[in-house]
Amino acid sequence: MRVLFINRMLSLVRGGGETFDLEIGRHLARLGCRVSYLSGLPLFGGGRPPVMPDSFRPPPALHTVRSPYLSWIPWDRMRGGWRVWLVDRRMFERRALKWVLPRQQEYDIVHLCEMPDWVAAAKGAGLKVPVVLRLTGPEYVDLTDGLKAADGVIASGVSVEKIRASVRPDCENIPNSVDTDLFRPQPSTFRPEHGMGPDTCLILYVARFQDFKNHQMLVKAYARFAAEVPDSRLILAGEGHLKSWVQKDCVALGIADRVIFLGEVSFTDLPGLYAAADIKVISSDYESFSFATIEAMATGLPVATTDCAWAPRLIGQGLGPASGGAPHARPGLEITPGGVITPVKDPEALAKGLLLLARDPELRKKMGEWNRRKAVAEHGWAASAGKLLSLYKKLTGASSP
Repeated sequence: MRVLFINRMLSLVRGGGETFDLEIGRHLARLGCRVSYLSGLPLFGGGRPPVMPDSFRPPPALHTVRSPYLSWIPWDRMRGGWRVWLVDRRMFERRALKWVLPRQQEYDIVHLCEMPDWVAAAKGAGLKVPVVLRLTGPEYVDLTDGLKAADGVIASGVSVEKIRASVRPDCENIPNSVDTDLFRPQPSTFRPEHGMGPDTCLILYVARFQDFKNHQMLVKAYARFAAEVPDSRLILAGEGHLKSWVQKDCVALGIADRVIFLGEVSFTDLPGLYAAADIKVISSDYESFSFATIEAMATGLPVATTDCAWAPRLIGQGLGPASGGAPHARPGLEITPGGVITPVKDPEALAKGLLLLARDPELRKKMGEWNRRKAVAEHGWAASAGKLLSLYKKLTGASSP
């Protein structure tokens, strides 16, 4: 099976959609597929080509097209800013379609990250190859009924039920997963490299600086937390157009010396970063799934998350505390086997959740162990890749990879 993944951001910034395409592609290759990628680069200058792990065999082909890159503009904070995002997307879609059409006989499946309108344009332009459209969230832009035109639609988390309830009741649930051999409890050099001892409480957030990730609420919560736990640091890994806003907030809150902005961290360096942390935090207003949560779980970390849809479910929302000594629920906090859940947009509650975990090492240990067991048992890539390959075969009529 010859599979072409099209992902706008793959050679620019790595997020959940990019992690999915790279990891599912790696495991499809293990099942005998020949995998290629098509991604975007800025009109001028270079990008950040993804690092392919040595275990990706055979190595995938990486193709790129250039188009104006406008995502540095804080469109999600501007009135009508979605138009900037749409122009950026449209220009890439046109270049990508121009690249694919004359090469379509080289592929059996085109696997598209988001961009429903590309599907409609491609079908209208004569693309015969089956297109599988993956939606990373239930809030998508589809101005030309591309969702209906796709040969197959996949999603994960809360997105599945919402898409099935709309125009695609046949949407396949292909869960996001984690490499539990890569993300695991392990020695880390992060603390000594940054001059921090073993007793410093490290809180980690891995996320792009986007509005819905709500870094600005998080730093307010951390300011409250740091007043109680001065020997602590907040580690922010990621890039994005709102980063400078958050940095200014840290200065205003008097915590600039305790918040470390790492910028974009390569995927190969992430496991060591997770392993150095004491607590994983999720401050998002909404998460349709959350790679960062299952990566933390696989590493054996407790998770403090807002009630942002799917991340709470991953750590056992509704199950109550794990047996063996977790404290009773407190106002504004739900204690689960794998962490604590607080209301969205509530820095005071999030600070209390972080304090609860920071002050109880034994509780953190029990939650982390529960998370690790769940990640290993339920969130491996092999099952997701096998399910996706079955869909590919169904759409192409193939009997072998």
